[in-house]
Amino acid sequence: MNIITRNRRIVCFVFAIGLLAQLGQCQPVPKPFAAAHKGDFSAIQIGPRAGMVVLPVTGAVGTDVGGKLAAATARALRQREVTASTNNGHQGSHRLQGAAVLEPDGRLLLTWRLRMPGDVESMTLTQEDTVTPAAWRRGDAALLARLAGKAADAIDLRLRSQERGEGRRIAWASVTMGTMDGVPGQGGGQLAKAMQRALTEAGVPLSQEPSSDGFILLGSMHIVPGSDAGTDAGRWIEIVWQLIRPDGQEFGQVSQANKVPAAQLAGDWRYLAEAIARAGAPGILDLLQRDRGS
Repeated sequence: MNIITRNRRIVCFVFAIGLLAQLGQCQPVPKPFAAAHKGDFSAIQIGPRAGMVVLPVTGAVGTDVGGKLAAATARALRQREVTASTNNGHQGSHRLQGAAVLEPDGRLLLTWRLRMPGDVESMTLTQEDTVTPAAWRRGDAALLARLAGKAADAIDLRLRSQERGEGRRIAWASVTMGTMDGVPGQGGGQLAKAMQRALTEAGVPLSQEPSSDGFILLGSMHIVPGSDAGTDAGRWIEIVWQLIRPDGQEFGQVSQANKVPAAQLAGDWRYLAEAIARAGAPGILDLLQRDRGS
């Protein structure tokens, strides 16, 4: 698949590299990572994405289950570009802890509090879910993973909002899969799932509903008329992926084109969808990496 990405900023980036290379020929080569000077950096604060410790959940939960939920939440946060762990951390770490309340009807309330160094509370989130009390008490793995994923989504979304307010983007924006147009049969659903898998493997956070600073990924396929001439009866197809903001503004496009056997277009799209998604995902990643949240 041929890939074309649209974003004019790449031209400026290449020019900057060339200019630096020319300047480097006229300047002494610096020693790699040589210390420029010594100073007091104790006042510099590490952001929550760079250092978060998840403490065992307290309240209506056993000690063992509280520790397991903390570990599951740390894993889920790492999948969302937050450096989280359950170790002791250091004096600059941000500390996240949940407190559980279980109602008799199975309604579970989890209150998550994030504290900055110096024990200053910087974030409070309340998570509500319905659980089977027996599964909660024994620490069912699937249940804990679901609760951890929801908590990590909410924390990540709040951090993204803060980062955008500061005019910067530390983590990739979340992507919501939109519609697939022009794909015959059940190929649209298979192609959407294949692209979701490819983006997930690359570490891109996916969301069911678009966030205010996220993207919606739309796909469309066009079969070029009269392109089935030849002995292999192949059809020339063109696929365009569009990244748009929730307000409909386009951020960029990735285009793919190739000749595909006609029988494959009309049949099972499983393998074809995987090939298209793996070829197109790098272009989408390139666009996401240029987003700064503005």
